[in-house]
Amino acid sequence: MPHLLHIDSSSRSADSVTRQISARYVAAWRQQNPEGIVTYRDVTVHVPNFVSADWVTGVFAPAEYHTPQSKAAVDASSTLISEVEAADVLVLGVPMYNFNVPATFKAWIDQICMAGRTFAYDADGPRGLLAGKKAVIARASGSDFSNPAFAPMDFHAPYLRGVLGFIGITDVEFIAVNGQTPEQIEAGLTEADQAIAASLKAL
Repeated sequence: MPHLLHIDSSSRSADSVTRQISARYVAAWRQQNPEGIVTYRDVTVHVPNFVSADWVTGVFAPAEYHTPQSKAAVDASSTLISEVEAADVLVLGVPMYNFNVPATFKAWIDQICMAGRTFAYDADGPRGLLAGKKAVIARASGSDFSNPAFAPMDFHAPYLRGVLGFIGITDVEFIAVNGQTPEQIEAGLTEADQAIAASLKAL
């Protein structure tokens, strides 16, 4: 049974463009997969833990150094990892804040990057353990970073491709809306609908 994980991270609510894009993708996916499962998480409502000394102890220290606090920290991380492991498709609503991802989304990323669960090191170096999944990034920004004048400041897309690839998710697609005026947003959402249809046809 197909499984989709839907994450939102915009601090905006109904007027969030990334929330609109991600919701449209999920609605279209549900139509295509009526028996499918959708897991939803809003990391602005349930903010993931930041990496702490307890988390580091729980993940890396020998068992005799573990404490109730370190176990709780790792258990919280494990819950988020299990949601990713269960999903075939990840739909991630990630606006651009100050040229990169929101802090709450970065906290989610830090919680799901765990040695032995989502990546490992062997003789050839790091190896992602979550291969075979697709990630769709719903992205919104005030400027068009395909413009050479702005492109050097785009740390959002390279970061997401890099960190998702590190854990084995190399099939990463961006559906973006650029601009701030109502006209730009309306035109961008129309293009996003077309991109969503094409993306789902390829699944």
